[in-house]
Amino acid sequence: MSILKQILVEDLASLLRRSRIGAAPNLRVATKKAAVPIVGQVTNSDLQHLGMKVVILNWKSGENDPFTIASATMAQHFRAYGKNVEIIEITDPDWPLRLVELRPGGIEFVLTWQGLGSAVQVAEIGESLWDHMRVPLICIHGDHPCHMPLNHQLESRYCVHLYTNADFARYSNRHFRRYVAASVIDLPQLVRETRRNPRAGDYFVFAKNINDPIETERLWQQRLDKPVFDMYMAAAETLKSLVAAKDYVEIHEVLDESLAAHDLPEVTTGLDASYHQYHSQLDHYIRSYKSVAVVAALRDFPVRVYGRGWDRIAQSAPRTQIFEPARDMRDSQDLYYTRFGIVDVSPSKGLHDRTRRAMVNGSGFLSSAKLEDQFADIELFDRLFFTFRPAELAEKCAAVIRDPDAHRHTAFQFGCKYHERFHFTAFARRIEHLARNASLLGDRQTP
Repeated sequence: MSILKQILVEDLASLLRRSRIGAAPNLRVATKKAAVPIVGQVTNSDLQHLGMKVVILNWKSGENDPFTIASATMAQHFRAYGKNVEIIEITDPDWPLRLVELRPGGIEFVLTWQGLGSAVQVAEIGESLWDHMRVPLICIHGDHPCHMPLNHQLESRYCVHLYTNADFARYSNRHFRRYVAASVIDLPQLVRETRRNPRAGDYFVFAKNINDPIETERLWQQRLDKPVFDMYMAAAETLKSLVAAKDYVEIHEVLDESLAAHDLPEVTTGLDASYHQYHSQLDHYIRSYKSVAVVAALRDFPVRVYGRGWDRIAQSAPRTQIFEPARDMRDSQDLYYTRFGIVDVSPSKGLHDRTRRAMVNGSGFLSSAKLEDQFADIELFDRLFFTFRPAELAEKCAAVIRDPDAHRHTAFQFGCKYHERFHFTAFARRIEHLARNASLLGDRQTP
């Protein structure tokens, strides 16, 4: 079962005919207690004269393995920046022991994706691994904190939570206790790939795993008490109407407004798992709804759809639409070589990784991201971005087909501007600064 499917099913199971919710699902390395030797009282300030390491935690078991390439390329960039980098695979149950082995030589900071590994505790004393080892942990979150709350809730002076979207950070600060407030970080262009094949294929590519919205509604109806089901459906209908009418919708603000209109105390407590599950369910629902809307808008165009969850839609699709299984990230570079390029749905305002990868491979793209806060002249690149207003995406696809070379050239120009705006050097310096501050803060508070 995929992680996303497991979230949907297990979230609903925990809500099934109950008025209160217990702990959030334990789907990843979360509250696991590791058998870690008790380390001596040593701080990073004691080790500044040694060759300190940067450690990247990787998790290779994610659906379509999105992290392994990201970890490897992040390591390449940090090495080019002058860091001594080690990648630790956290699917190995003994991975904390590897950290202990590295600690005497000094660890400048540990970087993890989506907070994976952040909630591990030392078994003997029940202390956070990061407080115990006195090592700064930098959590880079590319997804909303409602989906895996346990990976966002570490309260430690050594931990810094960074989010790729401002609304993610706001939610995190509102619902999780912090010594240091979560903040926003803009990811640089991390992907490094050399083109392996010539550009060919007159079709668009849409790569997205979904949970069929109709199937999700059926699960809600089966597994939720009627008042909760009615609230979910009301929120879903509100979101769908807004998405079709506005340039951008702040999903979680709308969900809170919808929740406030219903007298359901079992869901409205912000620190309760049911609250996060409500946000998670509806967020996944509307992402899948947007993806289905994209494929519907592409009905008259040649397109290849890669991902799971498309069985029902594929049955009634025209022959110009071909549905294929999802690809692991390491095996999907050729998806970026078609003449028409990719169509991509962003989970929030920022660019998705697929769009950044398209830029590296010289591909054209159409993205639902909204970047006016980052680029004052974004209107110059209007042909690259779409909303979910009726007919808009179809019109932009038709323009791509009329002149695919011009479309790729515009995408190339934007890629150059993005690289100039978000350079790795600035990213690395900010991480260094945050890690240094976390180390000083933690060491000052340690008895």
